[in-house]
Amino acid sequence: MSNELETQIEDDLLKDKVLNFFKKNKILVITLVLILIVLPISIQVIFFYNDKKQERFISKYIEAEILLDNNDNKGIDILNTIKEKGNATIKLLAISKLAEHYINNNQKKKALEILNNTNVFNDNMFIEISEIKKVILNFDRINENEILNLTKNKKNKDNFKLLKAKLLYDYYIKSNQLEKAKQVQKNFK
Repeated sequence: MSNELETQIEDDLLKDKVLNFFKKNKILVITLVLILIVLPISIQVIFFYNDKKQERFISKYIEAEILLDNNDNKGIDILNTIKEKGNATIKLLAISKLAEHYINNNQKKKALEILNNTNVFNDNMFIEISEIKKVILNFDRINENEILNLTKNKKNKDNFKLLKAKLLYDYYIKSNQLEKAKQVQKNFK
C-alpha cells in the first residue's frame, strides 16, 4: 500500500511541477511552439513567392523575345524592366538579349551603352564576356593596347584565352602586322 501511495504522490508532484513550470513560462512555451509551427510555414511561403516571382520574370523574358522576333519595340521595354528588377540570372539574359538586338539592328552605340552600364555584376565571366563584346563592337576603331589589355592574364580572366588570342590575331592581320600575328598563332596552337 505504501508503494502505491508513494507512486501516487510522486505522480502528483510531477504534475504539479509541470503545471507550475507552464504557469511560470506560459509565454515562453507558447512562443516556442508558435515559432516551431509558424517558421517552417513562413519559409515555405517565402520560397513559393520567390519562385512565382522568378517564373513571372522568365515568362516576361520569353514574351519579350517573341515580341522582338516580331519587330515589336514593346519587347525592349520589357527587357529593360527585367534588367532593372530581375534576379542576377534573368538580368544577364535580358542584358545579353538587348545587346544582341541592338547589334543585329546595327545600333552599336546602344549595344555598347547597355554593356557599359551593366558593370554592377560581380560575375567575373559576365565581365569578361562584356569586355570581349566591347572589343568586337569597337574592332574597327580599337588600338593595340586595348586588345593587349584584354588578352593579358588577369586574375580569374582565363576563361576565353583562345577567343582573346583570335581577336588579337585578327587585329594584327587587319593592321598588316603579320609577324606579330604569326607569333600569336604559334602560342595558341
